Amino acid sequence: GAMDDDEEEEEDDEDEDEEDTEVTNYDVGEEALDRLAIALGGKAMMPVLFGIIQEWFPSDDWKKRHAALMAISQSGEGCEAQMAKQLEPIVTTIVTRFGDAHPRVRWAAINTIGQMSTDFGPQLQAKLHSCVLPALVSAMDDGCKRVKAHAAAAVINFCEHCERKTLRPYLQGLLGKLMQLLSTNQRRVQEQAVTAVASVADVAEQDFVPFYDAFIPGLKELLRNSGGKEYRMLRGKAMECISLIGVAVGKDKFGPDAKDVMELLIKTQQGAELDTDDPQVSFMLQACARICKCLGEHFQPYLPFVIPPLLASAQLDPELHVTDVDDEDGDQEDEEGMESVTVNIRGQGNKRITIRTSALEEKATACSMLHSYVADLKEAFFPYVQEVATILVPLIKFQYMDEVRTAAMMAMPELLDSCILALAKGASGASAALVSQLLCFMLEPILEQLKAEPDVETLACQLEAFGELLAHGGSCEHAKLSADQIQKSTEVLQMLMRESNERRDEREGRRGDEDVDDEEEEQLEGEAEREEIVMQSLVEAAGKLFEVYQSGYLPYFDSLLMPTVSEMLQPTAIASSRAAALCLFDDVIEHCSADGGSSRYIAGIFPALLQYMGDETTEVRQAAAYGIAMLGERCNDATFTEAMMQQAAQALVLAVDAPGAWEEEHASASDNAISALGKICKRSDAIGAVGWPRWLEALPLRADREEARHVHATLCEQVEKSNTQLLGANHERLPDVICVFGRLLGTDLIADEYLPRIGHLLKQVHSGLPQVLQQLPSHPKFALLSEENRAELEKALSS
Repeated sequence: GAMDDDEEEEEDDEDEDEEDTEVTNYDVGEEALDRLAIALGGKAMMPVLFGIIQEWFPSDDWKKRHAALMAISQSGEGCEAQMAKQLEPIVTTIVTRFGDAHPRVRWAAINTIGQMSTDFGPQLQAKLHSCVLPALVSAMDDGCKRVKAHAAAAVINFCEHCERKTLRPYLQGLLGKLMQLLSTNQRRVQEQAVTAVASVADVAEQDFVPFYDAFIPGLKELLRNSGGKEYRMLRGKAMECISLIGVAVGKDKFGPDAKDVMELLIKTQQGAELDTDDPQVSFMLQACARICKCLGEHFQPYLPFVIPPLLASAQLDPELHVTDVDDEDGDQEDEEGMESVTVNIRGQGNKRITIRTSALEEKATACSMLHSYVADLKEAFFPYVQEVATILVPLIKFQYMDEVRTAAMMAMPELLDSCILALAKGASGASAALVSQLLCFMLEPILEQLKAEPDVETLACQLEAFGELLAHGGSCEHAKLSADQIQKSTEVLQMLMRESNERRDEREGRRGDEDVDDEEEEQLEGEAEREEIVMQSLVEAAGKLFEVYQSGYLPYFDSLLMPTVSEMLQPTAIASSRAAALCLFDDVIEHCSADGGSSRYIAGIFPALLQYMGDETTEVRQAAAYGIAMLGERCNDATFTEAMMQQAAQALVLAVDAPGAWEEEHASASDNAISALGKICKRSDAIGAVGWPRWLEALPLRADREEARHVHATLCEQVEKSNTQLLGANHERLPDVICVFGRLLGTDLIADEYLPRIGHLLKQVHSGLPQVLQQLPSHPKFALLSEENRAELEKALSS
């Protein structure tokens, strides 16, 4: 199984009865089971599996008990749906084997729980924590050190999908035990324990603070004691652990130790020449980056130590060689760290291309680290911006590895941002001219690469970064593009939209073929999904241009994008194309209405918004609803008339009343429709009389967090205004409102500034209409409130 544990390769000589533990044909069987489960699917596989397990679990032969457990852990992926239905009995049964007489069986039981925590997270963690965690804590007392270490490793898997509040009650017990494992002098046990502490801290966040002082001194000690080569992994994991704890507890708690820790890391790097394969190198890089995240600008003094080695790594030459295949026998051994491929180059015959892969990986890591430093440090990174830009801009085109291109591209908006913030704060050396020079220096290579990028996934990441770069024009005058740059950028967007549509048509054509088998179908699905992300990123980039230049962008939109986008809006286009086109027209309404720039588009777009409110695809309905919301919010009465509002409100109500409208996969579109309905009700009394009660019925919203927060803020404001259309002439809908408030308090579905306002409203009801609160428990909606909701209401009333 995919346990975070490398125990199995090394045999420990003091483990009991090691001789008869060889299980023949074992690995072969294990992999076959995995494949079989996936091929047959859970329905066919589960009964067979359970038959075997029920027969073998009670067996006296430990090998059978062991095999039964391994069978479960291997089949999880293929039988996921079937096993998920019976998770509790399966997990409970496995946990009983933590007490098996044979250590290999105990190990396998823990291994299975670790694997299942990964396969069935986060349901397993949420439902079965009280069964699993105490058992893992006791397993850390096992007499066999391998089992101990494996219990710590399973904690790592458990934490991967665990919520902070689930873990909270167990912290004392878990961390107490891990502390004991850390103080054993068994290196392998310590390695797993250190990583387990790191995973726990990562989930616990602020809850780790009380344990901080107990762990940090020991972890610093691990860094100080150099020990031999075999301790490198342990020290690396200690670096990881300290830095994750730092991020978890925050800079106020970690700050005083940060200097010490950084000095120890610096000493490690400068002390001995580290071998290239030393695991400490990558742990150290990650640890410094995390400590930077924790300290923010206070990390600045350590930059001279961290940045130069990264710049050196980013400039590594991957030593590409091209040779004729025929000079040496084609199958000569690759030298360590080198990899080669043979390609047939047109007109030149077979060539062998060799490249140093270790250098490529180091280069990619360095680029992504530079990206994270500039993103975390903002203007504190400014002294390095020019040097880093000089190295990273050419790497946007680095053709041998897409990770390098992506990381270099993602750093661009962050570097520009650092420059803009430094200018705003009056940092020395920062100037308006530098901002526009930096933008010009980046833009040309970025546009060139966008046109040339061969990999669809990489293109989507690059477009996202390009969108962020364009958005900086909104916060800083000097980061705006010239007319020529807007033209060139839009030409690239146009070209990429067309190419994406061509790939789409070609794919739809292949889909229509008779002989498409399941595997090809799956591949086409995957391609279509990646293409959708490209189109979304293109739309978002164009959206940023609307956001920054508003109606000034319309001439470019009209001449270059409009023909393609109009085509994508047609009912004959596929759903993702219609959604993308709607999003762009939504941008026109949202950003070009203040000066009336959008009004000439409305006649054409309004019928489409109404029609697509009834579309079967959620994302199309959501984009249509958002467009109607923007009409309600941004357009004047001459453009968005009372008659149009009536039609829009009808379409919105139809959409939220449709069967299935509130099921999980459709709810985000319905949330947007309710939001739009509220905006129309605010403008039209005639619609509000019917619209507000229908609007209230749908609350609270949950699926689209951003819209939910807007709508719940509107609820608060309308109640403050004593809107009788909403509350009813005799406040008859007030209990409904209070029940909605009850379900919102203590969640992130309402902005914090509204909490005291809701408290104030509840107190007004308490003093002015006490009977409403007294009768509340008999109100049908009150039954929907959980214990926690009721407690929150009590708290708000008494605060």
